[in-house]
Amino acid sequence: MRVYKASQLIFIFALGLLFLGSFSSVSKAQSENALSASEIILILDASGSMWGQIEGQNKISIAKKVLKNLIAELPESVEVGLIAYGHRDKGDCKDIETVVPPGPLDRTVLNEKIDELNPKGKTPITDSIITAFDLVRSNENATTVILVSDGIETCGGDPCKAVKEAKDAGINFIMHVVGFDVGDVDVSQLECAAQAGGGLYLSAQNANELSEALETAVDIPAELPTGKLSVKVTAQGKLQDSILILTNVGTAEELKGQRTYSSSNTNPRIISLPDGIYDLEVSPINMQGFDSRAITGIEIKEGEVVEKEVDFGFGELSIKVLQNEKLMDSSVHVYEPGTENVVASGRTYESSNTNPLVIKLNPGSYDALVRAIKIVGKPTVKFEVVEIKSGETLEKLVDFSSGTLKVGALQGEKLVDAVVYIKNPDTGEQVAQGRTYVSSKSNPKAFELSPGVYDVKVSAVKITNKPSQEFNSIEIKASEVVERTAQFSSGLLKVGALEGEKFVDALVYIMDSKTGERIAQGRTYTSSKSNPDTFELVPGLYDIKVTAAKIEGKQSKEFEGVELKGGETVERTAQFSSGVLKVGATQGEILIDSLVTIKDSRTGEQIAQGRTYTGSKSNPKEFILIPGSYSVTLKALKIDGKPEKTFDIEVKAQGISEFNADFAK
Repeated sequence: MRVYKASQLIFIFALGLLFLGSFSSVSKAQSENALSASEIILILDASGSMWGQIEGQNKISIAKKVLKNLIAELPESVEVGLIAYGHRDKGDCKDIETVVPPGPLDRTVLNEKIDELNPKGKTPITDSIITAFDLVRSNENATTVILVSDGIETCGGDPCKAVKEAKDAGINFIMHVVGFDVGDVDVSQLECAAQAGGGLYLSAQNANELSEALETAVDIPAELPTGKLSVKVTAQGKLQDSILILTNVGTAEELKGQRTYSSSNTNPRIISLPDGIYDLEVSPINMQGFDSRAITGIEIKEGEVVEKEVDFGFGELSIKVLQNEKLMDSSVHVYEPGTENVVASGRTYESSNTNPLVIKLNPGSYDALVRAIKIVGKPTVKFEVVEIKSGETLEKLVDFSSGTLKVGALQGEKLVDAVVYIKNPDTGEQVAQGRTYVSSKSNPKAFELSPGVYDVKVSAVKITNKPSQEFNSIEIKASEVVERTAQFSSGLLKVGALEGEKFVDALVYIMDSKTGERIAQGRTYTSSKSNPDTFELVPGLYDIKVTAAKIEGKQSKEFEGVELKGGETVERTAQFSSGVLKVGATQGEILIDSLVTIKDSRTGEQIAQGRTYTGSKSNPKEFILIPGSYSVTLKALKIDGKPEKTFDIEVKAQGISEFNADFAK
């Protein structure tokens, strides 16, 4: 339920004050005496729910602060009483106390009593109201009763009935109700109580709105002379919940937030208004596609009741949706004819409670689109220029036929993770896509399809070269189930890289022996978790190249024509050898920055290059090399002329060779 904020309702209070001085029958002196309520009874909810928080503050703390601010602003001439409920016992519906009896304004006492309130119990609204009426029963002057509550009655009472009976008994009062952070609760009983008491219902969601609501309620005189507008709203003769918006023609001010509900307690909705001319807009709730109704030029006079009735005649569109003669979930959209303007929408689901879907509509012409939710491609059925007549129900039946295609992926008896693609063979358009995974819940993968012919491609996800199988021209018929299973074969190829028994970081390339196409690539690293690296491949002949990643010169080993059979595991290990060359550069005892170039002594090919710098972490500079003869040149970068030194050195497998070039003058 929507609850309107105090800011949306404030107009009526301002409007009342604005027009107060214009009543010809009220003298200036009377107007001055009627600027605000002269006797006020405050009823405060101090039940346990008031410990709830708004923006980090307890509601009871907010209410206490706002009440004390209000009391500080009241004129000395006002008499005030305070009633609280739910503040002494947890489960007692009789926990109602006249905290401060009505009498001359005593701010000190009121503030002390407000501070002492400690929320604990229930919400006996009705008996609290009756307590207030008993206090003012013999008063000749009208009393303003203001109820502040954060919820509805929890003790079985009927506050609306209590207020009506008090009015019938001749008690002179006006009653306002402030709903303080009531949320989505149905507050029609509170609105009814306010209406029966000749006052207003206000909704306050925070401290500012609570303050505004209380100040406004206090500012409205209990004996303000007004006329009344009674608005009854029906639909096909039954009471209809609706929102009312009143506009004062003279000032263009709007009164929003009045609601009729569908109860006779609040429908007709009776609104007290100052004299004037008003336009009324009525918007029905839960009736999709209905335009608001307007009544213009309503004249309100003091002491008179103007009655208006609005009836929303409607027709119904009933759409039943089946799938192979069973109730089917689908979405329904109703449009203005020939446009994409949505008037109403809904969903049928698979329950007889909602299927057929019945939509209330203004009489007229519409287009309706029904879309199947669970059939691949979401096929639709469209009804064009559907004529809806008042008081009649137009029934439409949609039967979406479909068949089921189940696609599995196996490797022998083992479930295989695969992607399934379904296409229209005539257009090549992809109709659906799914995945089998390795669970019996999804393998085979089921697709609900409209009857027709389809092509299917199944591609294995975890087999390295992603083999696929195709099934063409599969015919799907209504209510039938068609199954296809792709069988995949693969073997495991394990490729390791070692130096002796030490794991070597290496890049692995796998090519198709026939085409030379690279099928896969991997890396062994220096851990037994990844060395050897494992590849799942379809059976065939493969060439393997393993290149050491950290040995200068990119030492490689190759294995050609490796045959892999389905269900088998083939292993290949590349053995590498290397030695370490450490090259330093100094100037006497000082480490110096130099450029190191290493070439193959036999071919002159540059194998590696590095830099010594001036720190011990990089001087000497370390190179891992394939065993062999090398020519090493060092160029001193920071010495004038950049002198060079060259030497030849032999690097042996698993050996460490060291050389230092001294550029001392």
